Amino acid sequence: MSKLFLVLISLITSMAHATNVENLYEAQAEITSQDEQERQELTPTILQKVLSKIVGDSDALADKDISHLLEHADRFVKQYAYVKRYSLSDVAEQSLSLTFNEQSLNDSLRAMDLPVWGKSRPEVLLWLVIREGSQETVFGTEQMRSSLIKVIKQQVDIRGVPLFLPLMDLEDEEQLKFADSSVKLDGNNLFTLASVRYEPRVILLGVVSKQEENTLVTWQWLLDGQYQQFKTEGEMSEALRSGINGFANKLADQLIDVEKQYVKQEHQLHISEVRDYSDFSRVTSYLTNLKYVSKVTVRTLESSELELSIVLGAGLDFFEQVVEEDGLLSKKGLNSKVSNLKYRLNP
Repeated sequence: MSKLFLVLISLITSMAHATNVENLYEAQAEITSQDEQERQELTPTILQKVLSKIVGDSDALADKDISHLLEHADRFVKQYAYVKRYSLSDVAEQSLSLTFNEQSLNDSLRAMDLPVWGKSRPEVLLWLVIREGSQETVFGTEQMRSSLIKVIKQQVDIRGVPLFLPLMDLEDEEQLKFADSSVKLDGNNLFTLASVRYEPRVILLGVVSKQEENTLVTWQWLLDGQYQQFKTEGEMSEALRSGINGFANKLADQLIDVEKQYVKQEHQLHISEVRDYSDFSRVTSYLTNLKYVSKVTVRTLESSELELSIVLGAGLDFFEQVVEEDGLLSKKGLNSKVSNLKYRLNP
């Protein structure tokens, strides 16, 4: 029998089922008009929602000063749209939908040492168990509209975690007839065995125990044969939200490929129309004070042509957008083979 268990658990841990999470770089918020000023004022709030989905560690995001990103949120906007929805009373509710530039945003986050969680994420099978006294209820797809599942769904949407519930049909009920949710989630656990039919890469078991003053949720999860457990407690909704958020942090931390983190790069700049010391000072002072420019080195200055190198701690796209909007320099061209940027100093 133990060999059967080993075969079953190896089936689960060898499955690499993942899905590309759509719309990671898109988010919405309600808006009262299509006024440009209101759109710009709402952009940082919407960017914050996107950051919650793409940054692997929400605690790291909370600890970082991201005010500069939010203040210049419009620089990352790729496109926008206004969406109208009608309620049951036929009242139109309007939302602003923003899509942000993936590469520029990723580069800027990595330059701040924030982890970026890619689009390919494993599907998570959630077994949610409500324990009341000696009775246990296991939630399935029929409970998708329950208030508890709505709380969980809202939180996984915020973090961009693809999660689904079991069917809880006759096959699942038969499989779990003698299951004990307090037992470790491993190859001998009936929840693990019942998961085989769904072929998940990640199994998450949440056991909700209602107590006198608060709710205790015990979380167990299994990814590629690696087992973890933690607990959350408090008011029911908060304990569930906190658990899903903590799980997303741990899952992302285990999956993010650190080798893909952004490495600072050096770029060569050629700037024309630098005619005197005053022009030279304007250029070097401007570049030195740009956020994410960590180093400026002057190479040559001949016949009003200034050549220098800069080390960027953010994506080149972000640098170009900032320079374009600031207006001191005008872009002349880009030679991608040697990463040379050519600009002209404006009067």
